[in-house]
Amino acid sequence: PGVARVAAETGAGLVIMHTGRDRQKLPDVIEDQFSFLRKSLEIARRSGVADDQIVLDPGFGFAKETAEENLDLMARFSELDALGFPLMAGTSRKRFIGAVTGRDASARGAGTAATSVILRLKGAQLFRVHDVAINVDALAVADAMLARETTAQA
Repeated sequence: PGVARVAAETGAGLVIMHTGRDRQKLPDVIEDQFSFLRKSLEIARRSGVADDQIVLDPGFGFAKETAEENLDLMARFSELDALGFPLMAGTSRKRFIGAVTGRDASARGAGTAATSVILRLKGAQLFRVHDVAINVDALAVADAMLARETTAQA
């Protein structure tokens, strides 16, 4: 509530990230997200934070104990659009990428870029990354493809 109050008073943006704190974990990864994020949104709104100040982050790697949980969250990421807020993805160098690629954290740039592209295609608008250049390039290609799809559908 303290951070939300500061955001409300200053007009600053507020990223609400799903974490393992203060919750009973639900077996379905998306239902767990909805439950946690809705409660957090309630706190932010009660504190006076306007909807246009809020970004949601499903917290890849936080309170998701297995690679499978993180991959399930990625596969179903677009379902979070139902909450109606911009979505941030922070998969950079996460352990689940290492579980898939077998690479140490410092060598997970390509795996991170792959997750960034997948999550852009599933609706992510903001990305938190370590290796900016490779992700900018990967997202430029994804955005070009998305623009082409939009043009082709029109």
